[in-house]
Amino acid sequence: MPDYGQRVGGAGKKGSGWLGPLKRPDGGVSTEITMQFDDVLGGNPVPLLVPTLTPEEIAILLSDGKPTNAIIRKAIDHAYMRDKQGLSPFKD
Repeated sequence: MPDYGQRVGGAGKKGSGWLGPLKRPDGGVSTEITMQFDDVLGGNPVPLLVPTLTPEEIAILLSDGKPTNAIIRKAIDHAYMRDKQGLSPFKD
């Protein structure tokens, strides 16, 4: 498995993510883009690149744009859904 670096907050190594490796406009690759919320899952990082995003929302994140409220809501909803199943919010 390629080395995609570390997650923010020391939450382990990044994996291939929910959407797989995605090419950014700068030529780089993103598999996970994470964010921490003090009041979500104990302040642990959650992935922003989740399966419920639209292509337009993915493009915003890949171009280093500020996550919209809709992107944040989808990421939080996804993290809570996984947590209720006893699973990590991350794919890997």
